[in-house]
Amino acid sequence: MGNDGGSIPTRRELVKSTKGERTSSELFEQNLLNATFVWSTCLLSKRPLELPVVSDYLGHLYNKDSILEWLISPENFGDGEAIVPHIKSLKDIVELKITKDETSGKWTCPVTGKELKAGGSKFDYLPECGHVFAESAFREIDTDNCLECGLKYNKDNVVTINPTTKSDVEANKARMERLINGGLTHSLKSVSNKKRRKNGEDANEKKGKKKSKAGESIHNEETLRMTKKVLESVQHDMNSRKRSEAIQDLYLKA
Repeated sequence: MGNDGGSIPTRRELVKSTKGERTSSELFEQNLLNATFVWSTCLLSKRPLELPVVSDYLGHLYNKDSILEWLISPENFGDGEAIVPHIKSLKDIVELKITKDETSGKWTCPVTGKELKAGGSKFDYLPECGHVFAESAFREIDTDNCLECGLKYNKDNVVTINPTTKSDVEANKARMERLINGGLTHSLKSVSNKKRRKNGEDANEKKGKKKSKAGESIHNEETLRMTKKVLESVQHDMNSRKRSEAIQDLYLKA
């Protein structure tokens, strides 16, 4: 991937605007998508991107452990509500299966060999399986099956990674609207009954079902391992703060 990064712009810098020009939100979106750091840095934690990497319906990239921590302890992220207000569960993300070149260590398209980077070729992924390809790969091989695993996919579900054109941005958003209307999430899993009732889509469903527990959407062994790691990290930070306070009290009493 390279992770050559450079400086990471703050939200304040990204939304800076002058009178008569585009709105702050429009500038934020455009600068965000054009910046190099979105291809090498987790948008939520501001740490370098490292596998496993996940993506939301907008095509933005995040470290999976950062998203897990966000879902468990959102208070740890000061700007989390501004960055990922739409990520409420693991159903709202897709884990990407990115090909890593054995020689260079860079992230590439398994078909064309093109590098996944800012200013490079346009890249898409398939939510059905998570595999990532350069857009040109789909043009070279016209098929409804994933070029890596062979899983059948819907071309209307293809998501553009860090889109830079208005048409690609709108296409990602329009796809999400279609899924919501169909009772599906970004990962193509069913929307919870609670959300359906809230949206008025299942008005005749029985009420009073118990709320889903926070960890219900965590199924596989890898996710459980990462969740445990995040929890241990949070507990370590809490213990460190307690030790610091205890030491400070000792000095005050001395």
